[in-house]
Amino acid sequence: MNKIPFEYGSIAENEYFIDRIEDRRDLKTYLGGGINVMLISPRRWGKSSLVKAAMEELRNEQPDVRVCYLDAFKIYTEEDFYNQFASAVIQGVSTSIEKRWDDIVKFVQSISPSLTVNSDPVNAVEVKLGFKPLKESAEEILNLPEKMAKAKGIHVIVCIDEFQQLANLPDWKRLEGTMRSVWQTQHSTTYCLYGSKRHMMMEIFGNSNNPFYRFGQMITLKKIGKEYWKPFIHDSFFNYGKTISDEMIERICDVMQCHSWYMQQFCFLIWTRTATEVTEEIYRTQLTKLLDTNSDMFLSDLDGMASSQIAFLQAVCMGETHFNAQQTVAKYGLGAPRTITKNKKSLVEKDLIEKSGEGFKMVDPVFELWFKREYCNILPY
Repeated sequence: MNKIPFEYGSIAENEYFIDRIEDRRDLKTYLGGGINVMLISPRRWGKSSLVKAAMEELRNEQPDVRVCYLDAFKIYTEEDFYNQFASAVIQGVSTSIEKRWDDIVKFVQSISPSLTVNSDPVNAVEVKLGFKPLKESAEEILNLPEKMAKAKGIHVIVCIDEFQQLANLPDWKRLEGTMRSVWQTQHSTTYCLYGSKRHMMMEIFGNSNNPFYRFGQMITLKKIGKEYWKPFIHDSFFNYGKTISDEMIERICDVMQCHSWYMQQFCFLIWTRTATEVTEEIYRTQLTKLLDTNSDMFLSDLDGMASSQIAFLQAVCMGETHFNAQQTVAKYGLGAPRTITKNKKSLVEKDLIEKSGEGFKMVDPVFELWFKREYCNILPY
């Protein structure tokens, strides 16, 4: 298989990982020093890649560190959360299949009279627990990393991706309180809780009425700057005998707004279409292809959306700031003042728009280009 110097849709590693020097340093400093971290960023900004890269570096620098990874995106029940939490801890803390079996018997079996373990020959282990009454076993499972850390004389870091999804569980408020009460007493375990639904993450960690308020250091991820993207893109073409002008690289950075996922995806499409030199035709055809490739995802985001919300997005895309002005309301069909306020709040909560100066802007740069093409008759070039 021919190697392509751009990658998206999976965690960026090694040569695909760009910059984040200060972010990696901060994560290592906080988590390695026993301070919990809540990391927030929009979708596809590379937070999972950042956490993985920082933790790999920390493990190399501090041999006593063990890292456990859990993705909460597809967790739909509290029992499923505990199963996956226990499995992630066992897999992250135990260094071999043999030790995992020993740790399961020593640390997990006492929690559950019913225990099923599925394991592949290399490194995966899935623990399925048959709980005692939940109120008796929940705290024991949540304390599993601390119990193992103390017994082994190590520092455990638990990384939970898309943490905000747990707030959709039926009995979230009780689970939230239980997690905080158990985790705040632990001294050998640190937590990195990160997610892409900014409104939900801020509600969980920034609302003083909620248990996780001031649980640790909150970090809002910033975009990777042009100064890092430019040499990466140039070298990725040059090293394969292809030419791309500095002006073209600048245009790519500007139109993608340095959004990590789309930078990689757009450059991938351009790179695969380029034999020797990136031309204006290649740029335009591949930008169109980028919008078409993501069209189904964007249509899904709009599925079931009220016409007044579509109208509000149109107004945002056209740079309007005075949404209650009579002329603006009439031009776009925004509806009554109460409808405008409700739609504004809803679109912010869906992470489709965000506050920008006196107005709002679209969060996703490619969604904005696509929306302008489909709903405002504005081409992206």
